[in-house]
Amino acid sequence: MKQYIGTKTIQAEPMTKGQAFDAGLLRAGNIPASERDIPGYKVAYGNGYESWSPADVFEKAYKVAETPLDRVNIEVVDLMERANKLGNFIYNQNDGKDFQALELGTRAFLVAQHNMMGAYLTLLCLRQTCMEGGEVCRPYGLTFEQILPLIKGGFAVRRNGWNGKDLMVFKQVPAHIGSDIIPKMQSLPEEAKRLILESSDHIDYVSQCLIFNPETGEANSWVPSISDVFANDWELVK
Repeated sequence: MKQYIGTKTIQAEPMTKGQAFDAGLLRAGNIPASERDIPGYKVAYGNGYESWSPADVFEKAYKVAETPLDRVNIEVVDLMERANKLGNFIYNQNDGKDFQALELGTRAFLVAQHNMMGAYLTLLCLRQTCMEGGEVCRPYGLTFEQILPLIKGGFAVRRNGWNGKDLMVFKQVPAHIGSDIIPKMQSLPEEAKRLILESSDHIDYVSQCLIFNPETGEANSWVPSISDVFANDWELVK
């Protein structure tokens, strides 16, 4: 036989075994008085079927998922367990010999997977903390790989450790500049316009980022330095 893992969404409420018997949820003809106070849950399934489950069995299989915070809590616990399990295999199990016995590409995939799980877990825990405190979520203390999706998504970001605290980085929107616009562009010298129009009828701006200083209004082309790539003080500009 094969091993299976099931997932289902149900509704439930606390109910003792005695209450379940009185409600007709148990098939037994009778139950001893000593069992009437056994804690449990009335369970309602999506197809309308109802049953009763002992508390220990139910609580092992289900977690309350009524609110967004409940669902984040479940995901944090689940992801942490899986990340710890993978990390233990990579670094601890049999002194790492089982991991080292794997093919190079598989080892690389597992290390990348473990790091991405950790990056995702950091974001989840940060969001969890904000939700528990009733705070507005604001990403901070992130690594470059965690902040990169925000840059791609059009958000403005910065490093907390930059000397210019108000500096910000953002992606320029890709744009197609036609030959009718090029002669009017203030950002290009006349010689550049001439050469561009001699060889093409357009300019396509793609894959560019700017670093902007709001105090001076200056904007310069930006690419991350090696210290930016390995930093863990990236944050969202709000």
